[in-house]
This record gives sequence, structure tokens and C-alpha cells, in this order.
Amino acid sequence: MKQKAILIILALAVITLPFLSCDDDKLSDAAASDIRAFIENKYPGAQVVEIDRARNTIEVDIIHDTLSKDVVFDLNNNWLHTSWDVRVSELPQAISNIVNDPAYSGYHIDDADFVETPRGNYYLLELEKGNSEIKVKIDETGKVLN
Repeated sequence: MKQKAILIILALAVITLPFLSCDDDKLSDAAASDIRAFIENKYPGAQVVEIDRARNTIEVDIIHDTLSKDVVFDLNNNWLHTSWDVRVSELPQAISNIVNDPAYSGYHIDDADFVETPRGNYYLLELEKGNSEIKVKIDETGKVLN
């Protein structure tokens, strides 16, 4: 009987855990204000859609110049990077030429993102060949970074 009571208590605890809120996941008003100020300065006129605190980052979804962008900060509100999708057909020639490189023979560009960072910008391409997929970082001049 004692074991049954313990099992019931454990089951109730497991069921109620998802409904408990954790203050660590919430962003302070000051942090949210700092992030919004950064975004307004870097991306004038941007609309903040959502601010999410993940395990080690703060992720902000914005709409800027009709593009959906993901802006990522560390937990000290330092900007890490911003990324957004780029249509493969709209890639600069220096970037799309990657498929002509012998190292990527047989691959095609499956997906492309543009990434801005404090250290510089690059394109992140997903190249696909059959069941194989690789990611390649390329700077704006077409130089492979990885």
C-alpha cells in the first residue's frame, strides 16, 4: 500500500512539472529593452515578432525589409549573429559558383542563408548530393571559410 501511494505521488509530480513556470526562462524588462534598442539601431523599422530565451542564447524573430530574420544574442545581450534565408536563384555569382569547385563536384545548393556577425558576413550553404548533405561557409567574395 505504501509503494502504491509513493507511485501515485511520483506520477502526480511528473504530470504537474510541465505546468510549473521557471523565472530563468523569462527576460527582464531591461534586457528586452536593450535588445529592442539594438535591433532598432541595426535594423531601423524592424518589427519584433518574438523574443525567446533558449538555454544559452536569446533568439529574436524580426521582420526587416520584408524579410524574416533571426537575431541571436548571448545571455549578456551581446549580439552574436543575424541570419535569414536567401533564394538560391538570388545568390551572387561568386557564391553560386561553389558547385563548380571540384571539391563539391556533383553537389547542388539545397538551401542558402546569409549570416551577419560582428566579425564579418558570410553565406551558409547546404549542399546536397544524393543522401549526402554538407554545410559550407562562404564569404561575400566567394572564398570558402570552412
